[in-house]
Amino acid sequence: MPDPHESPNGHFNTGQDTDATTVASRIGPSLSVLPTATAAAFLVAAGLRKEKPRGRRARVVRQLGPRAATELLEARPKTEPEAHRDEGLRTAKPWELLSGIAKDAARTWFVQRAEDRGIPWRFSVERMQAQQEQLEATYQQICNESIEYPDYYQKAFHGYDGGNLNWAAAHELEAATKSMCLGYYDGLSWQEAQEIFRGSARRSIAEYWQLGERGDESPQALLDVGCSGGFSTKEMAMAFPTASAVGLDLSPYFLSVAKQSYPELGFVHANAECTGLPDASYDVVTLNFLLHELPLEASRNVLKEAYRLLKPGGVLAVLDVDAKRLQALPAFRRWAFQVTEPWCKDGEYFSLDLSAELNAFGFLDVRGGDNDPVNALTLARKSI
Repeated sequence: MPDPHESPNGHFNTGQDTDATTVASRIGPSLSVLPTATAAAFLVAAGLRKEKPRGRRARVVRQLGPRAATELLEARPKTEPEAHRDEGLRTAKPWELLSGIAKDAARTWFVQRAEDRGIPWRFSVERMQAQQEQLEATYQQICNESIEYPDYYQKAFHGYDGGNLNWAAAHELEAATKSMCLGYYDGLSWQEAQEIFRGSARRSIAEYWQLGERGDESPQALLDVGCSGGFSTKEMAMAFPTASAVGLDLSPYFLSVAKQSYPELGFVHANAECTGLPDASYDVVTLNFLLHELPLEASRNVLKEAYRLLKPGGVLAVLDVDAKRLQALPAFRRWAFQVTEPWCKDGEYFSLDLSAELNAFGFLDVRGGDNDPVNALTLARKSI
């Protein structure tokens, strides 16, 4: 995924055609304010984006530009020679140490980008805010008060200092999820892009199921682990219409939005490492964009738990950002993704050999490959 406006040593050229969207595109998804916004906000604030902003964006750039640009310049990794790429990333400033102005610049760019592409971000947030009373009631019903949140889950995530444990992040889930694939395909609407990459995963999982010893059966129970606002649960349920679909997440705020949005589905508040659900109770277990948000040891625990939860002959599907593609990016673009992803780095997600781990836990017929221009899909099954 080379960029024509990017020099070989990782610096960005400042030619007439430099475009923040082009430079920041295709560096991976998350389920809230995407890290691509940080890179693009830097370019806008620093004056590298030649397209003239209009309306609200023009005011934001004028008000926040100079200070945000200076801070993002200081925060980004120092990447003079290519050989020092990793050292630069290790010394780059993390999200939580950026000022509110730099964060606002990134967030504002991303929201406006979504609006410009037909996603009613602000309307979506306002609609969720208007349902706050119902969300609070759902929260009381769904929240497991006995849960102790791991330290890794209480870090800043996706541009929110409070991570996934707050209403602000929950209110933006719908719009952010729709926005995650805007850079995947050129010339397509967000609806078309969503259907292509989600549909690809659905078809691959369904076909893989049919190839197994239980392929003539219809799955009856599906568990979507790390379901966030329930969108992935709904999508996975479409692959197996006869299955009872349940989403599981560690954020009761996200689950409240999920239940409000998809009342026909079941949702469980639990830690994916130790769900407390019965052994061998699901035909299909899916992990959608979860492992890149976990430390290495937690990822291993989640995979082990998934094996326990699957029925004999059951299928595990892991859809996540392709670590190899991320590692191949120039340092600045890697930082723009990693700055809001505390565990997507060397020694953690980048060190996860998914196929090897699945084989070690006893999974069979492990298969992996590209799902779309950014993400990989890995499939495995439990022995009969």
